[in-house]
Amino acid sequence: MDDSFFNNAYYAKVGGVSTSEMNKLEMKFLFSLDFRLYVNVHTFGKYCSVFKREAVGSIIKRTIKECGVEESWTNKDDNARVAVDC
Repeated sequence: MDDSFFNNAYYAKVGGVSTSEMNKLEMKFLFSLDFRLYVNVHTFGKYCSVFKREAVGSIIKRTIKECGVEESWTNKDDNARVAVDC
């Protein structure tokens, strides 16, 4: 599995909402789960199998690079610019 991830500013930009709105949505999500984010190994494995099965034969029409998203984006730099041209 990959531990790399993007920050809320990135997801907000790609999703077409403000960072403030993304932060609010995240908090609403966390409170609705009562902050219970634990997933047991069995459930995790089940979902991994489903995702792998669904991905077989899938074709990515436009990669992130083709969409103009900068590869140098890090989760530590909230003020970085993101260019998304999809």
